[in-house]
Amino acid sequence: MKKSSTDFSQYVGSFLTEFLPHHRNYSKNTILSYKDTLKLFVRFLINERDVNINQFTMKDFTKDLIIEFLEHLRSTGCSCSTANQRLAVLKSFANYCQTDSIENMPHLQEVMHIKSKKTVIKEIGYLDENQMKMLINEPDINRLSGLKHKTILCLLYDTGARVQEICDLKVRDIFLESHPTVKLRGKGNKTRIVPISNAMKALLNQYTDKFQINTRRADRYLFLNKDNNQLSRDGIKYIIDKYTSSIVKRESSFPKKVTPHMFRHSKSMHMVAAEIPIVYIRDFLGHESICTTMVYAKADTRLKEKAINKLAPKIIKDEEFKHDWTNDQNLLDFLNKFK
Repeated sequence: MKKSSTDFSQYVGSFLTEFLPHHRNYSKNTILSYKDTLKLFVRFLINERDVNINQFTMKDFTKDLIIEFLEHLRSTGCSCSTANQRLAVLKSFANYCQTDSIENMPHLQEVMHIKSKKTVIKEIGYLDENQMKMLINEPDINRLSGLKHKTILCLLYDTGARVQEICDLKVRDIFLESHPTVKLRGKGNKTRIVPISNAMKALLNQYTDKFQINTRRADRYLFLNKDNNQLSRDGIKYIIDKYTSSIVKRESSFPKKVTPHMFRHSKSMHMVAAEIPIVYIRDFLGHESICTTMVYAKADTRLKEKAINKLAPKIIKDEEFKHDWTNDQNLLDFLNKFK
């Protein structure tokens, strides 16, 4: 670091280039999201507070300033949940800095204790089994592009992978022997081995054969774009949008917007409906905490209805439902008194 740089700029640099990648083992995309938050904060200081960033130090990094920054984000249309994510990054940064910046520990801890705003829990968007079947079978596999697109859509669903995990797949990550699996690299560069169906195995074999993918080139990406570069998240979104639009033209009830993450939600919901134990679903999805996975169990109304109907006969006898209250004039008289 240059001697002329402030402690704030030094901490930002070491936080992004040393702590997050090497000590926390965060993925490139996660680090970029942290960088975006810090960049927004610096722009706020310069544009809204008229601060000379070359003179901004850690003693200026206060609770009141962070709250003002968050209010500015919300005033410009930032959602409450996104603002909470920005706050989480700044709290993580404050926690990192307090270890060395002892003199600033009191107000850094104040930053760490800023409470997030309560957000409305959104309903999980997912496709039912028939809708998902319709979407992944929409591509024409008699065309090379259609075969690639169907393989991508099926793999998104079959593995329950995040879209970036599919983009990052390399030839060496697929194993198509007697027990076919796919190795996925998730958040924090953590890997997990996910079993795939025999139908998915057959489709991958067909894809690698038609596209003449040489297994000896194990380091090449499994899916490439038209320029023979790694397929991007936007590329996969384009594929999903293409076939969603095609279905919507003839099926008005089909969701008009399907996101890549809805494949992961759909797989999770279908696994819950199939009564697969939640701990298995957690491991399948690569969640650190089972609390994250439980959101799918809470969202599945079919599972709740099945459990309620299964339990009800054990508690309430059928005879209790046979009484016709319309013939009980005393009860009707009693109820009619309440206007």
